[in-house]
Amino acid sequence: MKKLVCALALLLPMGGLNALELVKEASVLNFVTVKNDAVAELMSFSSLTGSIDDATGKAELIVDLSSVETGIDIRNDRMREHLFQIDKFPSATYSATVEMANLNAMAVGEQKNIELRGELKLHGKTAPVVFEVIVTKRSDESFHAATSSPAFISANSFELAPGIGKLRSLAGLQNIDLVVPVTFSVVFQ
Repeated sequence: MKKLVCALALLLPMGGLNALELVKEASVLNFVTVKNDAVAELMSFSSLTGSIDDATGKAELIVDLSSVETGIDIRNDRMREHLFQIDKFPSATYSATVEMANLNAMAVGEQKNIELRGELKLHGKTAPVVFEVIVTKRSDESFHAATSSPAFISANSFELAPGIGKLRSLAGLQNIDLVVPVTFSVVFQ
């Protein structure tokens, strides 16, 4: 039994050899909220993880919802509690498949426009989301991917409208839009 455990322990690091990992300090995910039909505010998440399996092209980006950053501490707390309900739903996951053969064939500095068709799992629900992305192959063989236009995420797709209603009430606002544009800039190495 001890030999089996040791053999498995040796194999675990090898699983990562075929994966590109997200470079946290070089990656960001932003979204914009609009309140009272007149005030737009940029918000982000400070904790992202992810990987791309080099063999299958399966890509995954995981967002720690507790890392929401709105610029106002009380609003961060309210979003965690009333909107995302992080005690029940601590993260959101976007999954898609990329054509690794096409990306690996890119020359250093070359860019490709790709359409990422994937699924977003958020608040216990799953919905399709499409991102238009520009991928650049960097000299260190990593890939930088940035949205060329935002994807629009509807709160109704994830049953988040009641949480937005609670936030609106707590802040004394007339309305908060139920659709938010989302952009990202990420590096996988």
